[in-house]
Amino acid sequence: MNRIEAAAVEIRRLEENDRVAWEDLWQENLDHFAAPDRARADMPVIWQRLMDQAAPLLGWLVLQQGRAAGLAHVVLRQHSFSTAQVAILEDLWIAPFARRQGLAERLVERLVREGREQGWRRIEWETGVDNLAAQRLYDRIATLDPVKRYRIDLD
Repeated sequence: MNRIEAAAVEIRRLEENDRVAWEDLWQENLDHFAAPDRARADMPVIWQRLMDQAAPLLGWLVLQQGRAAGLAHVVLRQHSFSTAQVAILEDLWIAPFARRQGLAERLVERLVREGREQGWRRIEWETGVDNLAAQRLYDRIATLDPVKRYRIDLD
């Protein structure tokens, strides 16, 4: 596995001047998952939410030697068993050029540090049943929930 030096990687919260980098990464993610046209049309609103300090949507950017290499989006929600918020990792995307270098794991580690600093109860996420590469990482660093998730799509 080709791991890069820690000094060559920066993981930080998104800032206003990151919009172009975020849009490029987010478009890659949307293309990869064959997202509907609505997701692309909603990009300006999503960006505004990411920049709104009062919104529960938070974003992180991974820079590898100054180049945008990944992102994460987290939604904070209230929890009925605790006053501490639960962080839902909605999106974790590493650009194809930067994969298999340990960036996803480092991004999750950064979110864990943030969660501890902010007093989150936990971080939760889901992944596709066919995303075996991600599952190998997640099985190593997290606990698989023994639940089955159901949904009703409304759009």
